[in-house]
Amino acid sequence: MFKKYKFWLLAAVGGIALSFIMVLSQIPTVHTTVKNLPLAIVNEDPTNSISKKIVDQLKKVTSVGDKNPTTLKWTTVKSTAALKQDMSKQKFYGAIIIKRHFGENMATLATATPTKPSVTTVINQAKNPTVSTAVTNLFSHMTTTISGTISKNIITQFALHQQPIPIVVAKTIAQPLNVTNQIVHPTENKVNATAIYFQPLWLSSVIISLMLFYAAKDGQLRGKNKYRLATMQLITAASLAIFIGVMTPLYTTWLLDYHFQNFWTIALFATIAEFSFIMIILGILSWTGFIGLPLFVLLMFFALPILQLAPEMLSHFYRDSIYPWLPMRFLIDGMRGIIYYHDGIWHTPTFNLLWVMVIGMLLLIAKVFLAQTRNIIAK
Repeated sequence: MFKKYKFWLLAAVGGIALSFIMVLSQIPTVHTTVKNLPLAIVNEDPTNSISKKIVDQLKKVTSVGDKNPTTLKWTTVKSTAALKQDMSKQKFYGAIIIKRHFGENMATLATATPTKPSVTTVINQAKNPTVSTAVTNLFSHMTTTISGTISKNIITQFALHQQPIPIVVAKTIAQPLNVTNQIVHPTENKVNATAIYFQPLWLSSVIISLMLFYAAKDGQLRGKNKYRLATMQLITAASLAIFIGVMTPLYTTWLLDYHFQNFWTIALFATIAEFSFIMIILGILSWTGFIGLPLFVLLMFFALPILQLAPEMLSHFYRDSIYPWLPMRFLIDGMRGIIYYHDGIWHTPTFNLLWVMVIGMLLLIAKVFLAQTRNIIAK
């Protein structure tokens, strides 16, 4: 009975299972809340008590929103030069800079010759475009609140002295704060330039690994020395990784109209990532066999929603237990650094990928050594 209708039953079970897995993979994206969002404050007017008070008021804002509030993690940075370096290292999503003479200028707002105090907001857009939009809105709300507080204090002063507010002062306190908005490391027309490499490189590495795995089991190659066979796999994997590493950025240029000044850096990093993925997948397949293949396919579906979110948007479980173990996150982080922050090829994600590569090669070599030893013992 089962054999007669097995394909009908398998179609139903497969469809139900796949739909369940696809919905399950979207769990990290549901009801996301930003926790411990790293923001910076630079006070260029540190000796003035008014500026210090403004900074203290900003740092007291540790959460935003009523239901599932976004929590903020403020860090004081000594100078704009230090902030620029920190932004290049992707330490902060944004920053507020209290400009020089802030307190002195604020004291002139109620005079006949007012000078507006200045504040600059800095948005690190490429770190995560979604979060940067939220930070932009947050800073807009904060500066508006500060402006309202300043205006209210000036009006209160005139009321206490029972004096009319001069026209010059009235015009000034309508917008007492001079706010400059600055975006660093903009994404421009390349918002998804990092994510587009994930699926092509990962899927191609899965297919190449599977073909190399079956090639090693081919009847014509079974009699060959195991170490020679592994060497053939490594050379083939490296050759294909170079080809795909160069062609994938070319595809993004031809088909998506993405143009990069550091094209060869991107191509070299893509090559390293491709070879690392092939090695780790091939190394695991050499031990698990075909049964390990679904793991890497499912890993792509589960990793994609996670990698699209900033780490601060993930739940505690996904952020601490899942995210650190995703090898493809090194690809995303590395591409972000190269494309938007103009990093060189030798940066942290590259070294992490090299470790992935080494682990995969060790797994493959260990399996070959074990198989060769068994053959010697059998003879």
